[in-house]
Amino acid sequence: MAAALLLSGCGILNSETREERAAREAREARMVNDNLKAGDFRIDIDRMYPLRGGSKHVSNYSLSLKDGVLNSHLPYIGQAWRVPYGGGHALNFSAEIGGYDVVRTRNEGYEVRIYVKTDEDQHVYTLTVFDNGRASLDVQSQNRERISFSGIMDFYPPEE
Repeated sequence: MAAALLLSGCGILNSETREERAAREAREARMVNDNLKAGDFRIDIDRMYPLRGGSKHVSNYSLSLKDGVLNSHLPYIGQAWRVPYGGGHALNFSAEIGGYDVVRTRNEGYEVRIYVKTDEDQHVYTLTVFDNGRASLDVQSQNRERISFSGIMDFYPPEE
């Protein structure tokens, strides 16, 4: 009798866990959709993938978009062809975007293209964000080699 109660109790807990997980996943997918459609989001970067060499773990880097301004705080490793003396700002800048496109993909995610021009370069940021908030970013610049990153959408920004 005790074993039957224990086993039935486990079934109830598992169904509640699945329901909670499904609710969390639906909430995250809705937040991803809302943030990307509004053009108001932040991606915390945890890994960089230079064109040459292996990937590297990074911390304290991010990409955010708010009110049509892209805040790019990203590391850069790679070849540059035309840059200001001293190396310039690379991918550390705040600038108004020139274009923003969001497309829903077939694999439970979104592809976002952000076009931005700074005083040093022109960039196309191609961001792929999945419903769970995981993201990959590819940055194509006119004067620098392509570089990629991965990270996660920050669903709960700190209170101001």
